[in-house]
Amino acid sequence: MTSVLALSPTVQNYAWGKVGLDSEVAKLFKSNSDQPVDMASPYAELWMGTHKKGPSLITFPQQYNGKLLSEWVHENQWALGDAVAKEFDGQLPFLFKVLSINKSLSIQAHPTKEHAVKLHGMAPDKYPDPNHKPELAIALTKLQAMCGFRPFKEIARNVETVVELRSVVGKEACEKMSVALKSDDTDTQKAALKFCFTALMSCSTDLIESELDSLVGRISSLKEQGKSVADLEGDLVSRLCEQFPGDVGCFSPYLLNFLELSPGESIYLAPNEPHAYLYGDCIECMACSDNVVRAGLTPKFKDKNTLCEMLTYNCHSPQQNMFVPSQHPECCHVMVYNPPVADFAVAKVSAPSGTSEFNLPVVNGPSILLNLKGESQLTCKQYSEKLNAGSVLFVPAGHKINIRPEHDVLLYQAYCQ
Repeated sequence: MTSVLALSPTVQNYAWGKVGLDSEVAKLFKSNSDQPVDMASPYAELWMGTHKKGPSLITFPQQYNGKLLSEWVHENQWALGDAVAKEFDGQLPFLFKVLSINKSLSIQAHPTKEHAVKLHGMAPDKYPDPNHKPELAIALTKLQAMCGFRPFKEIARNVETVVELRSVVGKEACEKMSVALKSDDTDTQKAALKFCFTALMSCSTDLIESELDSLVGRISSLKEQGKSVADLEGDLVSRLCEQFPGDVGCFSPYLLNFLELSPGESIYLAPNEPHAYLYGDCIECMACSDNVVRAGLTPKFKDKNTLCEMLTYNCHSPQQNMFVPSQHPECCHVMVYNPPVADFAVAKVSAPSGTSEFNLPVVNGPSILLNLKGESQLTCKQYSEKLNAGSVLFVPAGHKINIRPEHDVLLYQAYCQ
């Protein structure tokens, strides 16, 4: 019975990725490949898993070299564990990634499982998977993101005071927001916010472009006078307008929370919650799906009506959008990020040089292990190999992993059990 499989992940060269060796993805790719890094190309995402858009290949043992991990899992259902194999129809239920973000990703949300089935049936070319896509992002560097709607009072204040925003959402939306602000009824406020956000997304391109030009000009003028532009979210709005001139998504900082995460901090992105990564490097784990409903900050297909209808319009503070990990009770070297979904969890394994060897907690389901930094000797049954930065392993259910750090080690393990 095979102990572990060494994997070769897939790189996605999306235009928003960091370029050359500025990208964490490129560095990991270089460590795990004989191919050179193109110093002029973006390296946006590293995919580890079985998704058909970016499937991992097995590189060891030699007898499986070049075989798709998806094919091997199909032929070796024991590796998923009985519970996971039964619940997820014999499929690896998660997709594991590293992201290196140089400019903003789209304003987006991901559908529930039921909605994903419907969207896939209606437009399989736009929504390729009949599956939901809850996500967990863990910062590797300073990570900037917009996540979830701001507290209602803050949004209402922005609608009231930012004249360009008032113009594009229209008089009726402004009135509804003003009335709802005086109410303590959450449903009333959600309804007003939905009307306002939909009005923004439905606004004519000409008016959006005109008002953004006016807004950027006003921000620039204030800066030249040495005045603060913090109340106008001036720095972020200007940056987005440089990246996506005339795009409706450039107004999103007035409605969405801005977060800056330090390494190790995380956010969980539940279905139907708006978000956009802005800059930085992160680990990302999600249900095995590539369904994205977009509405701004992208040249890709935008499905504004679907996005406006599907959002929850829950309002939270930035802190309420943070996801806090917990110490694993069996191992002092392991922090666990365990979101409220069955499809995946992530463990962060860190150990300084000189740490005695230790065992990772046994997972009763499949896992993928990424050695992000440092070197260690990993042993699992008959398999023993030195791990370097960029090493990726598939670990079958129930296998005990022993780690002997040789330098400061940082590993991430995506799993389901």
